[in-house]
Amino acid sequence: MLIWEDKLSLPFYFMKIPKVRFISSAKRDFDTLLAFVKDAKYDQGRNLEWAIFKKYPKLKIFFDHQQQIKDKKALKSFVAGAYQKNQKQMRVDLNEHAKRWKNVAPQFFVLVSKLFTDRVWPRGKYVAYGTIWGMYPRFLENKTFQIPYQHRFPNYIPVVIAHEMLHFMFYDYFYQRYPKYNKPEKNFFVWHISEIFNTLIQNSPEWLRYFKRKSMGYPEHEKIVKKLGRGWYRKNTWDLDGVVSQIVKEVQASKLD
Repeated sequence: MLIWEDKLSLPFYFMKIPKVRFISSAKRDFDTLLAFVKDAKYDQGRNLEWAIFKKYPKLKIFFDHQQQIKDKKALKSFVAGAYQKNQKQMRVDLNEHAKRWKNVAPQFFVLVSKLFTDRVWPRGKYVAYGTIWGMYPRFLENKTFQIPYQHRFPNYIPVVIAHEMLHFMFYDYFYQRYPKYNKPEKNFFVWHISEIFNTLIQNSPEWLRYFKRKSMGYPEHEKIVKKLGRGWYRKNTWDLDGVVSQIVKEVQASKLD
């Protein structure tokens, strides 16, 4: 099985199933913090609050009242210090996460193949970076994402990994089927659709049979997931185009975009 690397130039079709690598990186976590700050103007600081301040309240002193960084150097030092202090345990944690993922990965890829009718996985790095923050972002441009080093429910980590991996396949499918939405001003609209899709799929009886734990969706999507789930969970198969079409209509009707 091949692993896609930055400089790998082999033909796309040589790889059918991506292998996830698990990496620890203080730089990536600091860059993630900066991304949360940048996005604060779009989400009213919700993600910054959930990801950073809820877990590390003391870091608020490094931000102004508009949630902009006052002392970038101090924040960078905080992240570097956390990694230096806990690097051995972080390696242990990631190794354990890799084992948990290995146990469920075969069935995950079967479920995805069935759902997307053997669609080829999009090219990318497929790296899971550990994070000290309370949210776990994904990066579509290079197919990398973040997972918590520690979680009160360790068996929830495969659910997080499956969630981000499912995003990569879904976005590749969605933009091919709905190219009119592949533009910056529609990013938030498509984000709603992708999150609802993931929650609906991952919390279905078929997926829960293997992952055991539900994916934690967003509060604003709960009604749509519940409404669509009532119908789709009674079916033996998923009509991918049909369910996505319904989600698009529900998001438009709810004016979530």
